[in-house]
Amino acid sequence: MNTAASVFLHSTGTGPRLWSFVSASALAPDVRVMPCNLGYPPGAPVAQGETVRLADEVAHVLAQLPPEGPIDLYGHSYGATVALELVAALGPRLRGLYLYEPVLFGALSRAPEAHPEARDELAYFQENSWFLEDLSRGGTDPWLAAFIDYWNRPGSFARMPPAMQAYTRSVGWKMFQEVRAVFYDVGAFAPAAPARVVTTLVLGARSTASSRAMTRRVAALTPHATLEVIDEIGHMGVISHAPRLAESVMAHRARVLAATLQPDVA
Repeated sequence: MNTAASVFLHSTGTGPRLWSFVSASALAPDVRVMPCNLGYPPGAPVAQGETVRLADEVAHVLAQLPPEGPIDLYGHSYGATVALELVAALGPRLRGLYLYEPVLFGALSRAPEAHPEARDELAYFQENSWFLEDLSRGGTDPWLAAFIDYWNRPGSFARMPPAMQAYTRSVGWKMFQEVRAVFYDVGAFAPAAPARVVTTLVLGARSTASSRAMTRRVAALTPHATLEVIDEIGHMGVISHAPRLAESVMAHRARVLAATLQPDVA
């Protein structure tokens, strides 16, 4: 039997180290795979002005995966969105799917009446169309501040250490492309994965209204999924509460392994 691979997909503006709290030894005998998003170090940067679509990201990740054997996907935010796009591409190889707040703004914006709790946040993006449309400002300091402060709290970008600010500037244009992708390349809400795939959706109770709405909608369409709501965390709980997330990841992995050991039912 081929060794399984646990694949961890990182979010916008972070990097594979986001998931470093999940040790390789804890995943044994699986292989831990931590791809870099397109345009992130150590890969070549995305050139200013270049358009990157969600399909390009999916192809980039697929090229970094083992050519055969079972796959378990773990993704945070944009990484969770990419994971959802990989479900169909991986087909029967996929055995587990762990999604921490996938960002599906395109789906949310098509059905605003179904998610009144997210109305104000959707209105923010409509009223600040530059955030998605102004190519001259995309990835610049004002754009980075708007993005980082939205997911954290006002002034977060300004308070970042200089080295971290420099890193976000180096991938700023690609971050802009990723945000555009989750608005313009995402279809309607749909089930996360087939029933044979062990699926966990994680939601931080202190996250944004839009993120809570998106995660709950995917969970409602995926009745076999486990929805885990963690009271004390927000969207960036993978950083702020890494030990708590490690527990969540390992509980999901235990469900995956238990399902793998169950005999097929005729």
